[in-house]
Amino acid sequence: MTKRLAYLDILRVICVGLVMYGHYVLVGGGATSIPNIIAPGVSLPLIDASQWRAYVFEIFLIEHFSTQSAILGVSLFFLITGYLMPMMCERYGRVEFLVNRFFRIFPTLAASLALLGLFLYFAQGLIFPASQYLSSLSLLFFYIPIGSVSTVLWTLAIECTFYIIAAMIGRFSLTRLVFVQGCLLAIILAGVKYPENHYLWIMAWQARFLLMISIGSTIFLAERASGLAEKIQTIFPSIFISVLGFQIFKSTKVDPSTYETVGTHLLAVSIFILFWVIGPKLVKRTPGFIKLLSEMVYPLYLVHAAIGLATMAVLRSTVSNPYLLLASAVIASIFFAGILHIIAERPGIAFGRKAVNRIAGRSYFPWAKAGTLRSVVGTVAAQKDPA
Repeated sequence: MTKRLAYLDILRVICVGLVMYGHYVLVGGGATSIPNIIAPGVSLPLIDASQWRAYVFEIFLIEHFSTQSAILGVSLFFLITGYLMPMMCERYGRVEFLVNRFFRIFPTLAASLALLGLFLYFAQGLIFPASQYLSSLSLLFFYIPIGSVSTVLWTLAIECTFYIIAAMIGRFSLTRLVFVQGCLLAIILAGVKYPENHYLWIMAWQARFLLMISIGSTIFLAERASGLAEKIQTIFPSIFISVLGFQIFKSTKVDPSTYETVGTHLLAVSIFILFWVIGPKLVKRTPGFIKLLSEMVYPLYLVHAAIGLATMAVLRSTVSNPYLLLASAVIASIFFAGILHIIAERPGIAFGRKAVNRIAGRSYFPWAKAGTLRSVVGTVAAQKDPA
């Protein structure tokens, strides 16, 4: 992460913290069924809510902003993705961008699925069929009748869809982004009109979140605006379009969540813009521990729900204090995320960087240039992947 973007390290850690808090406190303290993590027959909820007050912050978010911590964290993740992808499309050509994303995502995903399979087998006696692993690794579980091993992978599938859209856009501009937003709204309208078409409905379901991601892209484009009024004119319509997309889809009366609320959008965008405005001025260098955690955010996100909640289930017979159970879930998740970071994420990023450099040094894909890169290949090699 460059010094100019060091503040995003802090924001990414906050995001994963919000998601972990929501899953551990709300799911651990309230869910009566946790499929693919806690075996059937295990007494739930994992924590007696009357024994602690960790849920107070969640109540505050719901009452004042009509949102929830995990949903706020995921929304911020989406905004970060939308903000960074135009930057990467200016750095890389289309093929290079997709190669970079592939090695950034899939080696760690494959290793995390293997880890979760082993952990949940020994902790809960759960066994997943090979088809479920393939469904999860391919991120095709939306379109085939086979569920995923991990319930958090739906966000990754949506982000990967945005990567494909970003590669098609190439160099981002407001005109191109508005065109994409219009297409996404059209997909939502079609999905609402023809809900019996499963694939069209799934595309519409995903399109809402792609609109939310696009808000981050308009924030990136707003950096080029000359004044405050022009920046607002660049960003605000995307917020409106995203809320509109969620509200249109809401008419199907399915999938109710606080993602669709104005409060979620405004709070997430406000937090991101606050970091965007003051972050570069206040954060010149990321503190060491925060930097380490920020590097592990992706594997931590992948494993936190299964590792953390299953750890709670294993330890609650010997650990009665709910706050200690919460701490154990956090520690276990960070520990296994660290292992994934070392054995899969770092090597995957390094290999992907080498592959990108090889492609950048050749002319096999002249059609795939985004239009601005190609200055110095060595610069690409020296810079760290920001996403």
